Amino acid sequence: MALFALILVAAAVALWFFLAGPGAKTAVPKVAGLTTAVAQRALTTAHLSAKVVTAFDETVKTGVVLASDPPAGREVGQGSTVALTVSQGPERYGVPQLVGRTQAEATQRLTDARLTVGKVTEAFSETVPQGQVISTSPAANASVKRATAVALVTSKGRQPIQLQDWTGKPADQAVKALTGAKLTVDATRQDWSTTVPKGSVISQFPATGTLFQGDSVTLVVSKGPELVKVPDVFLKREREATAILEALGFKVKIDRFAGGPLGTVTIQSIPAGTPAPKGSTITLTVV
Repeated sequence: MALFALILVAAAVALWFFLAGPGAKTAVPKVAGLTTAVAQRALTTAHLSAKVVTAFDETVKTGVVLASDPPAGREVGQGSTVALTVSQGPERYGVPQLVGRTQAEATQRLTDARLTVGKVTEAFSETVPQGQVISTSPAANASVKRATAVALVTSKGRQPIQLQDWTGKPADQAVKALTGAKLTVDATRQDWSTTVPKGSVISQFPATGTLFQGDSVTLVVSKGPELVKVPDVFLKREREATAILEALGFKVKIDRFAGGPLGTVTIQSIPAGTPAPKGSTITLTVV
């Protein structure tokens, strides 16, 4: 009787070992395609525990199980741990902020961000110092794939402007061209000129050279020749009439009638009281 009881106990222990104890087996449930929480509950129901690892995937949403190890259907001991590979979604990295960085600094920051340097070009910049990054493509904060090539535009510094000589040319054209080149123009100064037409540039400062945006150019604009009212020299002696006219800036030409024995002015080519350009020639007929 004692032997029979012992056999019954041993059978019960063996049954427990294989059905509920350490020797009990269970099949790994199918968890691929489930969310992490649902997959973990399925494993718990199958008397298994879960260990979660993550991996990038271009097609499966974040938080969804990609695979299990051991795979679905494999019989394992109850209480075993099943590794769940869960999607992190697509592998993406943000383009770092590189404006104002040197090319060497930009290269290092891209490498640290798991990206690469693409085509590097240069452009003038009024705000970014020479040798520093002006812009990137893709732009900063863009989400891109690993090893994406990011193009850099680096600064050549401020763009030089070669100053043209506008002397003798219309001032309005000069002002338009200079302001179009983003230079500051002062064309308020005016002066008389017998050689430069009214409205054209007599002189400029600086005359030539290399400038940059915002630099100043001063133009002196012609008012044309100064007009002087011609005096009346009728019946005056030649010498006196000549002195009067020359004192006012006129040039004098003498036309002697019959040799001009009397030396008296009888005709002046520009009538008295007429405004005439300073420096113009007045012909006097002397008898």
